[in-house]
Amino acid sequence: MLKKKPFWKRIKFLLNLPKSLPLAWKLLQDQRLPLQNKLFFVGLSLVYLLLPYDIIPDIPLLGQFDDFTIFMFLFNWFLNKVPDDILREYGWEKE
Repeated sequence: MLKKKPFWKRIKFLLNLPKSLPLAWKLLQDQRLPLQNKLFFVGLSLVYLLLPYDIIPDIPLLGQFDDFTIFMFLFNWFLNKVPDDILREYGWEKE
């Protein structure tokens, strides 16, 4: 059964975005991580952003919300695939 994250953990994740984007870049360059995980994360993110179809039509602010949500979901998936010891090397702790 999937466990839902509390609201404040999600907010904390969003507030950590300035720290998490450089982390993502470093992890994508790390040779110890499987290429298939990196390709899945980057590929699906790009495909969704480039597709002409959206869950929410592109109206100002609200239209980009679905793109951001999908990206954050994929980023969270990618982070969960990274071993804890590698994340600790980059100064990131799993909660």
